[in-house]
Amino acid sequence: MTEQIDEEQEAEQDVYADYGVARAFSLAASILDAGAGGLTKAEIRDRVEHYRTQAEGQSADAWERLFSRDKDHLRSCGIAIEEPPTDREDYRYRIDPADYGLPPVPLSQAETLVLSRAGQLWAGSRTRSWLDQASWALAGPAEASSSVFAAAGPAGGALSFNLGSDDEFDRLTELAALPPRAVLGFDYTGRGAAQPAPRRVVLLDFAARGHWYLIGYDLDRGARRTFRLDRVHGVISPLRPAPALSEADRAGIQSADASSALQGLTGDQDPARLLRGVLAAHQGPAPKPPRLAPTGAPRRADPAHRKVERVLSMAAYLLSADGVRPSELLARHQITPKQLLKDLLSIQQSGSFGPGQFGEFIDIHPSPPLNLDAFTQEYLSRDAPITLAMPSARTGEVLARPLTLTKPGALSLLIALNTMIGAASPSTYGDAATSRTGADTTGADTSGTAGEPAGTDTSGTVGGPVEDWVSAAESLRRKITTVLPEGLQEAATKVAAGAGVGSEATAELRAAVSGGYCLALRYEDASGTITERVVEPTHVYLDGPRTYLQAWCRVAQGPRNFLSSRIREQRPLPQEPIGETARQLAQAPAEPPRPPRDSGAFDVVLRFSPAAAALADRYSPQKQRTQPDGTRFISTWFQSREALIRLCLQLGGDLTVLAPAQIREQITARAREELSALTQ
Repeated sequence: MTEQIDEEQEAEQDVYADYGVARAFSLAASILDAGAGGLTKAEIRDRVEHYRTQAEGQSADAWERLFSRDKDHLRSCGIAIEEPPTDREDYRYRIDPADYGLPPVPLSQAETLVLSRAGQLWAGSRTRSWLDQASWALAGPAEASSSVFAAAGPAGGALSFNLGSDDEFDRLTELAALPPRAVLGFDYTGRGAAQPAPRRVVLLDFAARGHWYLIGYDLDRGARRTFRLDRVHGVISPLRPAPALSEADRAGIQSADASSALQGLTGDQDPARLLRGVLAAHQGPAPKPPRLAPTGAPRRADPAHRKVERVLSMAAYLLSADGVRPSELLARHQITPKQLLKDLLSIQQSGSFGPGQFGEFIDIHPSPPLNLDAFTQEYLSRDAPITLAMPSARTGEVLARPLTLTKPGALSLLIALNTMIGAASPSTYGDAATSRTGADTTGADTSGTAGEPAGTDTSGTVGGPVEDWVSAAESLRRKITTVLPEGLQEAATKVAAGAGVGSEATAELRAAVSGGYCLALRYEDASGTITERVVEPTHVYLDGPRTYLQAWCRVAQGPRNFLSSRIREQRPLPQEPIGETARQLAQAPAEPPRPPRDSGAFDVVLRFSPAAAALADRYSPQKQRTQPDGTRFISTWFQSREALIRLCLQLGGDLTVLAPAQIREQITARAREELSALTQ
């Protein structure tokens, strides 16, 4: 009877463990189980699950490659496996429990609250999930509870970041871990190019100026070049073997000045060229777009070492807690239900065989089903807390420690701390309660400073006056840098320096948010209509090169987003405090700007060229499709025809309206009219 049930369950199974992840997990657990005596290669091959099952018919060389790859994955997670100086069959591999995981980082109450405050600077849900993991790794589950974090109040200056897409942030963390002058290969689509082209580049630096840029010496062009990370397609990887460099290449690399690479950097501003691009993209019948899929499709697959790191971190969190609900794991790791099931099965399949050849595996309660429908409809619906039980209590205590600060978590935390410290620097204070007129202050046009301007709330919601929490932030930063992966401190400094928050106008906006008072605005919307209104500010939101004021609008009687470059006049009203609704909005995390849809909205289908594909995320795609060459098609909606026409004229041929046809005709007519005026 039991065999029949097992066969039926096996027939229904449609999700499987990632055996590479389970194998690496099993390797770490087996060596830890062995204690100070360690294990030889032969014992490892005989005991570790998934080495045993793959041993039949596998050559010694193939096993050595597998073993080396698994050790590399564990080392990338910060797990130190002692290696022999030379290859010896009798060498005993060990993991010292004292060296496993993140060293203890004791935090004061003020530092714990600063940790919370730093998390509120980030708007992206995925970045906040990285910060949640970093907070747990540093403060532990008790101190990192939401009740403690809620006491921190709003973030300094109510500033929120969105400094790039998930892919850009992933690439940034990978670049930060590379050695200087690494020779890299990647596919890149330059402005106006029809498809990506391979590049071979010596890494010189990376920096932020609204967008993220890789600065390198292009071996095929013999010159320094800058590459926007959102125009890179696929992975950036070191070239192996590295190409031989000529004397001219060495001289060019030596003389390349990476520090000046972004000075004077601008896009294509030739109006005639942009208009001709618009005409070329919109004349004639629209091409038929490919079949579009609903948004929310999984991002590019994580590399193997990142999967191992995630599953080990998930297991540590489960082992350290009394029980964790599946919904929390989904939000914490920003993964799909299918990936969560795969990760839980990978943990469940991790184990080893002792000297008596008895299998010892990790027990998960409640045990996850093997079928995705059953998992989503039953397991996730019940959302019962999940617990883990290790065969060895001693090994379980070790594996329950925070593994490490993940690279994205450490980077996003340091960016926030550097920004907070810079915002409170005495040299950045000024008189923010003044008005300004007619200035275009988008973050893309600023060179960036090491910190932020005036406007920080000096009442000190974290433990008193501003100097108190700044001292705690500086102390926390020093502690974090002692346990960081290499390169991330430098990367974080560059983000804070290049975030584009150093303008006087941005300081005025932040001062109003921090001070809790109203602003009078004269504002031009995307269609060119100018209105005057009083708003109650809640956040300043940095979205790449754009700066937004998020506020409760008294005219619209609802929350609205105001692009900084369209604010024609702004006047602080320090004697007029914001209302209760705005105060509640200010306490909630900022969300990406998007106008509410009303009865005047209309549906569109858009095509973004490979060079502009990353811009599509700003327009809330409902359905989408990305082609192999990087071209991106989306269906979405716009509130204003004039706003869409203006956007197309600004982007040249990089944005094409495929439907409705009437708007294509209007765009073509406007482009011809403006091109004719230029050539007269």
